[in-house]
Amino acid sequence: MIRGAIFDADGTLLDSMGLWDTVGDRYLRSLGIDPEPGLRQILFPMSLSQCAAYLRERYQLGLSCEEIEEGINCTILTFYQTQVEAKAGAQDFLRALRSRGVRTYLATATDRKVITAGLSRTGLLSLLDGLVTCGDLGVDKNTPTIFDYARDQMGTATEDTWVFEDAVHAARTAQRAGYPVAGVADPYSDQQALQAACTLYLPDLTDVTGFYAKASVR
Repeated sequence: MIRGAIFDADGTLLDSMGLWDTVGDRYLRSLGIDPEPGLRQILFPMSLSQCAAYLRERYQLGLSCEEIEEGINCTILTFYQTQVEAKAGAQDFLRALRSRGVRTYLATATDRKVITAGLSRTGLLSLLDGLVTCGDLGVDKNTPTIFDYARDQMGTATEDTWVFEDAVHAARTAQRAGYPVAGVADPYSDQQALQAACTLYLPDLTDVTGFYAKASVR
């Protein structure tokens, strides 16, 4: 019987993964600069500081790396404040779980200020019992620390707490730690690998009949 649900944000509750694929392009266009073809592939493996250094040198920006990082972060925050949308079915699903007495918590790698803005814009923030970020705990999702923290806050047992993830590595981490895992499809994830890493695979959040049956939700 499910007692608690831990949700990822980007790609699971929020339709936001496309931003991370295009943030360099968006930032340059905000400066009136046309990005080179394939910029997203160049920046994808880089950290934020590496991205800033690359953009500064490649586009001869008259800004420090720190200023470029700040500008990129501003671009990200603006998207979450003004453009991000909830994934189809997310609001209804959270409401349905809470109406059945299931506690809901968010565990995300995204910055707290950014994710709070996105959740507020989409009306999801009020449907969660709380949230924690990797930055809050100084961890990533290669260890189950963030899931364990969220579960402790809800006061639920591991076997009664479902983790909802679109990222394969995070789904694997949760499952290794003993959590039942619902993989939520997103075009930016490896769907075959996600299906193999989860207890149940959801093509979207609009039809969760199979989940209710698997999790014994009344």
